[in-house]
Amino acid sequence: MATLLETLKSISGYPVPKPAFASIAMHRNLRLEDPVDETVLKSKPYRLAKADVMMWISFAPNIRQSDIQFDLLYSDREKLRKAANAVYEELEDEAFIPETKTIFGYKGSRL
Repeated sequence: MATLLETLKSISGYPVPKPAFASIAMHRNLRLEDPVDETVLKSKPYRLAKADVMMWISFAPNIRQSDIQFDLLYSDREKLRKAANAVYEELEDEAFIPETKTIFGYKGSRL
């Protein structure tokens, strides 16, 4: 069974740092190591955490190092923000974008 961290990572191939996932999970009262089932996937905290990750990715910079590149088109960023904002509106909540000191670029095994 997948964990919350694995499920949130699967939202995008963008290398979101683990501290960002940890901040989002803590803010939404979730634990990254907990297993995820259908009940969790439909829960308000999970849906808000997923929206937070989409919002975080929508503001992340394009990164490139050697042969590895992560580019997000403006239109893709807008789609992520729209999808996240739809969840916030439906669930009557606000976005949470963690303030993490992030170093962008190739991180070897951290991708």
